[in-house]
Amino acid sequence: MLDKAITEFLENKKQDYIKKSTKANSSDEDKQGFAQEALEKYSLESWLIDASQRAKQLSITSHPAKFVHPNAKASSIIADAKKECDGLLRSGNVEVELELDVFGNAAALDVEKFLRVRLQDDKTLLQHLEQNSDLIKQQLETANTKFENIRDGLMQIKHSDLDQTSEKLKQVYFPVADDYHLLSILNASGIIYKLKQKINDLRFSEENRTLREELKKANPTEINGKITDLYDLTSIGYGGTQAQNISTLNAQNGGVSLLLSSMPPTLEKRRTQPPKTDFFNDCLWSGLFKNDFEQFHKVLSWRKNNKDVRDMRDDIVLNSIAKLKRLIDNIREIDDGWSDSETYTGLESWQKIWLDEQYAGIRNDDKKNQDYLTKVQSYFANWFIGNYKQSTKDNKLLGDDDIAQIKKILKEEQELLK
Repeated sequence: MLDKAITEFLENKKQDYIKKSTKANSSDEDKQGFAQEALEKYSLESWLIDASQRAKQLSITSHPAKFVHPNAKASSIIADAKKECDGLLRSGNVEVELELDVFGNAAALDVEKFLRVRLQDDKTLLQHLEQNSDLIKQQLETANTKFENIRDGLMQIKHSDLDQTSEKLKQVYFPVADDYHLLSILNASGIIYKLKQKINDLRFSEENRTLREELKKANPTEINGKITDLYDLTSIGYGGTQAQNISTLNAQNGGVSLLLSSMPPTLEKRRTQPPKTDFFNDCLWSGLFKNDFEQFHKVLSWRKNNKDVRDMRDDIVLNSIAKLKRLIDNIREIDDGWSDSETYTGLESWQKIWLDEQYAGIRNDDKKNQDYLTKVQSYFANWFIGNYKQSTKDNKLLGDDDIAQIKKILKEEQELLK
């Protein structure tokens, strides 16, 4: 007895044929003729002979070349890659079942639909043909056909007449030891449309539908839940108005798939990058103090030791401290706790207290802050003196009393360094 699924498939083909043949002005006699033609054309025997002859016009594949270029003609590939922790972006490492696709003559796609028909045991005709099962032998052998001939013809869908790549495909050189492989990059259409299916399942779920309908009401009922959606999606079309010429999966989806947004994340712009190991080496740019060093050297070159000259010297140091303070404040504007990241494990603890706003309590406590303040004063004094000496060849003008005065000013103005 013929399987119910095969019977329904052939009956649908008959009805489609009659519907397409019948016109508005068709007579009853014409309609009877069309019905008879359909009966003959789509009898099991006639259909099997026709389908087995046309199956070679199609090819089963997991990665249709036409998804890269509609005119590409390449070998049919059925990938059977296993998942491995190799760090590669490939179909084998995607956690979805890879659905096979079919491409070829669009006029022969009904053969592919026939092979996807599921029999009562939930296996497809193609699976039975691959296994050469006794059940399929019983189903596809008629008085005037031999099962072996029908099977050989239908199984041509798994063979390709080509054994080549295409110049229309994008190619990359992939390094392998001291050599390379030239690879043609292909898309797995099954994965493309699995993504579309998952997106649509999320966006048009029953919960989303219920919530949206309720929100449209003038007096919506209070219900628990939230509308889930994905934004910045992009639609991409394959094949234009001839989606069926690309593949069967493409035709089933109207030639349209969805791309998730690939824009880089919006990051908070940092005006100042925190130091990873040392604030004075990582963040203080001597060029920022170039004018201070020049003015400082100018005052020293006067070789005068009166109050006005000393005040000018002290003002230059105070101006440098003010620049340092602005830089510190910029770092403290970064989110509290930034120094807890592994990136900053090399930064000394006293500098974390000085720069990270999460330690503001310690900085404001006079009993706890002396240690880091003493180090800040000493480090900046040494940095200022060292960079001044590097900025001028005639640095012998800097005397011990000048160095002592710089340190004295830093101590007196330690509030600026908190």
